[in-house]
Amino acid sequence: MSNVAASGYQPPALFAPYTGLINDLDAHEALPVSHWREEFGSAVGEFVEAQMKLVFNPDADKDEAPINVHNVWNLKMEQAPGAFDLQRRLEVIDFVGIDRQIIFPGGLGQQAIYFYNKADDPAAFSAITANRKQYAHKLIECHNDWCVRAWRGQDRLRTVAILLEESVDDMYNTLKSLIDKGVRLVQLSCTKPPAGLSPADPALDRVWGLASAAGVAFLAHVDGSSADGFLATQKWKQAPAFAGWKIGDEFALDPWTLTNLHLAVQNFLATLVLGGVFDRHPNLRFGVQEFGAHWVGPLGENMDRYYAHTPFPTDIGERRLKLKPSDYIRKHVRVAPFYFEPVGTYIDRYGFEDVFCFATDFPHFEGGRKPMEDFAGSLKDQSPQVIRKFLVENAKQIMPNL
Repeated sequence: MSNVAASGYQPPALFAPYTGLINDLDAHEALPVSHWREEFGSAVGEFVEAQMKLVFNPDADKDEAPINVHNVWNLKMEQAPGAFDLQRRLEVIDFVGIDRQIIFPGGLGQQAIYFYNKADDPAAFSAITANRKQYAHKLIECHNDWCVRAWRGQDRLRTVAILLEESVDDMYNTLKSLIDKGVRLVQLSCTKPPAGLSPADPALDRVWGLASAAGVAFLAHVDGSSADGFLATQKWKQAPAFAGWKIGDEFALDPWTLTNLHLAVQNFLATLVLGGVFDRHPNLRFGVQEFGAHWVGPLGENMDRYYAHTPFPTDIGERRLKLKPSDYIRKHVRVAPFYFEPVGTYIDRYGFEDVFCFATDFPHFEGGRKPMEDFAGSLKDQSPQVIRKFLVENAKQIMPNL
């Protein structure tokens, strides 16, 4: 018997017409570390021991918090209702009026990405000493197997697999295997060149083309190495002003990290656009979660400006882009802002009302405690058409009807 509160959640008046239709571009599973072996398999056992001091609620066992307004928006991580019981998660999204929700990796998957990117750094998970890269890859496989199982039998919770490989052949083969198993959302790491290549390298066209033909969206989500991995050093933030700040589940919350968080994905996306990848693969889809959205308008302006006004003529005129660079963002890219960002101001300044999408980041702290109210406040002067795009229509590019 469901323990969803009978009264339900009352959304802000601005959002009320879209109750039951809203698409959530960013949420997570929050499986307690004590459940990792049973959910992901015995191979994760060594990682469980390495994680016990790093998780928020190591003693969490049951997903049983009542589904009510306070608990849904205020309880976080493993303590939230629907944190790891996906049947209860369906009840939670029904409760708040969400139709579909993207489910990114939680503790195991996100930490496996970090471990994979940091395998050559002995300070990262120092207790694991043998075959570190190989073991990190195995952890990612364990998450992906869970992702396939979680998707089957329903299509409202869209689980996200992880694609991290050392060669183009391995990227292609792993992606094809995931597609054959029903996966339609795949997370990339944007802090390092995929397979050691520029994202615009034609050698990767096999991978982009496979995803484009299958209707698979690639997603760039913040991970523990999103700022320092791209910049290759953390010396920039080794100063008293940046010390002592809270460490979130996925990244440090000091001002330097937050201000520079977007640089890696901005670089990755600009490379795809300016390198003609979206021209060559017109059905390719790209989602961006938890990098903020303040950079979208300026990036579009900068690419348009410099692409149109290079100081010297090009000798590859026949390879010029078919559209303005900013138009590829509008057509192919969807971005989830943080709840505290002034999304309405971004739209007034730059447009891109087709790009921004609603997201809760449930059940993570970074999602805030009243995301609907906060987003409604920032969008209060926008038209009903823009509101509908933000809540419902834009995200369909990333999670269409199946």
